[in-house]
Amino acid sequence: MQQKPPPIQWLPVFEAAARLLNFKKAAEELCVTPPAVSQQIKVLEEYLGVTLFDRSGRKLRLSQAGEFYYRAASDIIKRHAKGYRELERKYCNPILQISAPIFIAQELLIPNYMKFKEFAPNVELRITTGNEYVNFDDEPADVALRFGKGGWPDLECRFVSDVNIKLVCSQAYLDNHEMQVSDFLSKEALEQHVLISLYENLQDWKGSYPGIQSQQKIICDSYFSAVRSAEEGLGIAVGLAPVINRTIREGRLLTLNSDAVNTDYAYWLVAPKHSAASAHFDALYRWISSLFETLE
Repeated sequence: MQQKPPPIQWLPVFEAAARLLNFKKAAEELCVTPPAVSQQIKVLEEYLGVTLFDRSGRKLRLSQAGEFYYRAASDIIKRHAKGYRELERKYCNPILQISAPIFIAQELLIPNYMKFKEFAPNVELRITTGNEYVNFDDEPADVALRFGKGGWPDLECRFVSDVNIKLVCSQAYLDNHEMQVSDFLSKEALEQHVLISLYENLQDWKGSYPGIQSQQKIICDSYFSAVRSAEEGLGIAVGLAPVINRTIREGRLLTLNSDAVNTDYAYWLVAPKHSAASAHFDALYRWISSLFETLE
């Protein structure tokens, strides 16, 4: 093995071949010929003095040394791509990408998209949605709006809004079950109804009603789907105020009479600490805070 590491321009070829485990597919991705990829890998192996690929079987596999070196090469490629994106967004074409829950994006951020220009006129805002917490190391998001308890390691967490729990359903559901909105619903009474949840085990309900069970439940893949199911009269959902407030004010959902529920969850704007120290992050925080204030 040489005393100096191999030229860094060799790494993209190895990373693509190792990730795809196919020289032809790697060549297509890199816009070169398969023999060129094969020759580059051979030169790299000779330079390192180790075999990176096991070519003995029908399918290409990484050797033990190849698996080790792939992790290093992959990390370098990811860091370079991330650094380039940050450079472009900060100094070339300012772009700020936020990941937000689907319901909040649809009900709050997108309808007020143009108002962001009042806070950051020269920044292009991009909104993506998802149910899972975004991984800032592997995904292009700069900032995320999260529902949780805060305090995530290595992230700047700025408080946006407290959350209150309200059980909600449509007028159609009440009519179909001959109920009044003033009827008190205890845990035992709720177990006789159709419960709309994001989890098979009713995890989002059990935080407020420990041990609650129901033979009638509808499982949704997002909070947006859960709210829409409730609006369609399919069952009772756990409403998160203040984001549910507009839906209630417009009469699409009604608040039910049930036990008061407390929660230590809230909405937070989060970003890697090195990204949070920017005027763009401050502008986004002010914009989102102003939008939540309209929901009260």
